[in-house]
Amino acid sequence: MKILHFILGKANKERANGVNQVIAGLAKYCARQGAEIRVIGKAETVGLEGESIQRDGFSVEAYSKWSSALHAALANGIQWADIVHLHGVFAPWNLLVGRMCERSGRPYVITMHDGLAPERGGRWKKYLFHLALQRTHLERAGGIHLLTEEEGTALMAAANPRYVFCVPNGIDLEDFPRPTPRPPQVPTSLTLGYLGRLSQEKNLEALCQAFSRVNAGDNLHLKIAGPDSNYGRSLVQSYAHCGVALSGPRFGSEKTDFIQSLDLFVHPSLCDAFSIAAMEVLALGTPLLITRTSKASYFYNNGTFFMCEPTAFGLEHGLRTALRQRETWSTRSRNGRLLIEEQLNWSTAAKRLLAEYDTILSRRLS
Repeated sequence: MKILHFILGKANKERANGVNQVIAGLAKYCARQGAEIRVIGKAETVGLEGESIQRDGFSVEAYSKWSSALHAALANGIQWADIVHLHGVFAPWNLLVGRMCERSGRPYVITMHDGLAPERGGRWKKYLFHLALQRTHLERAGGIHLLTEEEGTALMAAANPRYVFCVPNGIDLEDFPRPTPRPPQVPTSLTLGYLGRLSQEKNLEALCQAFSRVNAGDNLHLKIAGPDSNYGRSLVQSYAHCGVALSGPRFGSEKTDFIQSLDLFVHPSLCDAFSIAAMEVLALGTPLLITRTSKASYFYNNGTFFMCEPTAFGLEHGLRTALRQRETWSTRSRNGRLLIEEQLNWSTAAKRLLAEYDTILSRRLS
């Protein structure tokens, strides 16, 4: 099977952009399972237009702008491919590529990456764009790929797609060997942490408010790691007296070391699609508190994490619950690693995605 991915980015898994991490994992393991993969990316910076960037088992053809060269590369890739995979919504470039696919008789798949979540802002502009252009784009797709079951609610309110399927994200088990089991005894002085984008939709102010209420005895510390931003600096300055500190960006081994140094990881997001960062936390055996709106609830019964509401009150309650149940942390850590090994990894995701591609192609022939 020949698969073309079109993305904004270069499929660099060391970037904070989640789509890059998704493509790095899916393309690597789809190629290992026998698929032929091409990735064309539109990125802010490239060495030269159309430069080929080698990744693990595939390459990315990168362009910095929409041009005749990028259009020609896409036209060639669409003719070559059996199926074309687009990423994101409210993306004008994807609409153009979708039209090119239709003219060439190639089915296209769309991964929404939680882009229809109302918490992401721009409500009226997005509504008009969707009504005028995007609804038809979604409904003409060969398939809509949900990363979580919860994404389907927003999708069904926005469009009537032909075919919908859910394949969760994952992590690369080659990057995350099985960790040393954590001791059942948890120290009284604890370090809590967050890693990801430092932006408002990640709900970090609510986390800091909740933490300040819980840390009455000054025996807790909250470390926030991520790319520098004015929002992040301002937030930490406001709560530094409560034990909140910035830890800067973390990638590669530094990211792994940071997560493993924490006694509890908190993912407070207002909207997400079971983030890869949270999956990495489970893979490394660090206890996890995650908000319900991070769309991980369908895995809650696995006994892998604590869950709470995305308000300062909800996060406070979640923190107090997690701290009160410290004796369960080692069990939850083992369960979390098992969930990653059995379900939430790129090898499993690639196998399931290839089966869905086959289904889409079969539907076109029937």
